[in-house]
Amino acid sequence: MAKPDVTISAPDPLFLGTPVTIDITITAPTETKVDFIDARLTGDQGWKVGSGKSQVTMRMKWPKLEARLMGPGVLGAATITKLSARFDLPSDVPPTHEVGQAWSRMKFFVHISIPWRIDGRYYYDFTVRRPPPPIVERAPLMVRSTTAPGKPRIELALASTTLIAGEELVGTCAVFHLDDSEPRKVDLALVPELALTGRGRTRERRGEEIAGAMEIPAGGAGQGVPFRISLPKDMTPSFVASTHQLSWWLVARTGGFFTGKVDVAMPLIIVDRAALATTPRLTAAPRLGDERVATLFAQFAAKHQWRGGEPESADFAIEKDIGDLELRLAYAYRGKEGTFLVASVHTPSLGLGLAVAPSSSFRHMFWRDVEVDIAAWDAAHHVKARFAEQAIPYLKGVVPALMMAGSLGPMVRWGDSEVVFERQVAEVGPEDLVSAARHLENLAYVMSDARAAIHPPKNVVADMAAWRALAETLGGRFGAGDLSIQGTLDGLPVDLGLGWVEDLPVSIHVAVGDPDRASEELKKVVISLPRPASDVLAANAAERLVELITRWPSDIVDLKVEHGVASAAYLLRGGELPVADAERVRTLVMDLRAVIAALDRGTGPYR
Repeated sequence: MAKPDVTISAPDPLFLGTPVTIDITITAPTETKVDFIDARLTGDQGWKVGSGKSQVTMRMKWPKLEARLMGPGVLGAATITKLSARFDLPSDVPPTHEVGQAWSRMKFFVHISIPWRIDGRYYYDFTVRRPPPPIVERAPLMVRSTTAPGKPRIELALASTTLIAGEELVGTCAVFHLDDSEPRKVDLALVPELALTGRGRTRERRGEEIAGAMEIPAGGAGQGVPFRISLPKDMTPSFVASTHQLSWWLVARTGGFFTGKVDVAMPLIIVDRAALATTPRLTAAPRLGDERVATLFAQFAAKHQWRGGEPESADFAIEKDIGDLELRLAYAYRGKEGTFLVASVHTPSLGLGLAVAPSSSFRHMFWRDVEVDIAAWDAAHHVKARFAEQAIPYLKGVVPALMMAGSLGPMVRWGDSEVVFERQVAEVGPEDLVSAARHLENLAYVMSDARAAIHPPKNVVADMAAWRALAETLGGRFGAGDLSIQGTLDGLPVDLGLGWVEDLPVSIHVAVGDPDRASEELKKVVISLPRPASDVLAANAAERLVELITRWPSDIVDLKVEHGVASAAYLLRGGELPVADAERVRTLVMDLRAVIAALDRGTGPYR
């Protein structure tokens, strides 16, 4: 006996995060008794890498949406039965795709249960897309392959790094310090990068590139050359899902085996092509290689003892050091937003958890902030810090100088390691740089002096003399706010400081090593021992490591070696307040240095 005939009608494609109604039409050739009729919408996402016995697969069925369309009853002969299934599609499902080793699919099932006969089962594939944001925020960006003066480099600028599938990518490319006696080909590629999560770790893979090219004309080094790339309409937008995520990069490459290769990559955000209907298309290519601005910065740097801004580099930033603070002046071009003079002071981390933002009635209503009893400042800014009593002395020392630096423009951010100002300008003249530099230098001296008012957090006990002595031993600066030190031991960088759980100091994290200086053999070593002293015995480690690590006390945890850097944490212990023992930290620094020395001798199981 023939099964009922089933047809469906539904929107194509389905958009995530929206209600979906699927109409089902059933025609039975003869009178058919049924126990039930069910509908199910099921997603299938995952990835597969490797092959044979080494193959690893991650698969997830999500969502699993079910609906009973009909209970026990009878389908009349040659009659049409119309039913509807309504589902609310969740928004955390990846769009339908097959990219590299990853996929996401959506299937619709209809199950007609027929007593004493073979059930009717019907399957349909659906295309699922993620709706674009209501407003596509354009974000211009410029990147360069290196900032080293005089070195060959390639620069890339885009009118926006947020793009819509199906539109044109609009950009500018420039090469510097490369032979331009003949036209130079620059290869461009849109590269999909997958992060495959699950099975205990994250695996990174690349999908098939979308290739393109452009040409720098002869004599065109140092000049921006516009280019355009048409994005495919069926390009899979960027997304993050439970099993994997997809990111896009624009990569520009030039050079060869004998002439040296130079490349640069820029991250992109791709949104669904549905945004084309409501978003203006990109038209203006961003500028690169503005010779006038580069010359102005170079002349100022040479005259006022700043660095950077050499005329041949076309660089739009200059810098100057005051003690261990770095001052920076830069020129930023942002397409339709205009041009800005950006002034900033960069400091070693204060360790205060400081974050300053412009104030609003909303912020003041819902979040308490740190006030310094300067009415105009407190009304205009919202200040957060890990502990108010720790931050206020430093803030009171710096805020008056900040209020006197109005010619730098609005302060856009202030945190533990930098304060940044931006002033919109039609163009930059010598007087702009002179004024900005004077205010920036005054502010830097004030910020440097004010750090003396920073003390360790009250919920940890620390011998300040011992910690300063440790910083001196390591040739680094001591940050009292979070007991941080950045120094060196035997020429290797040492980075250490408090580890927090919410606002409670629970450990001191120490890292020793330099990926750039590590040998090739050491870079291959990967170690992870949560409880080093005991775990090393079961790790089949080399004898020299066992002898070294089994002597460690039990409050040294999370030993890791990766990319030539050894790190571990010292758990803080004590009575009512944890004690941060500088001598214990010094010993841990020496022990981590010994781990690197043992591993760099060329043998061991960690390969």
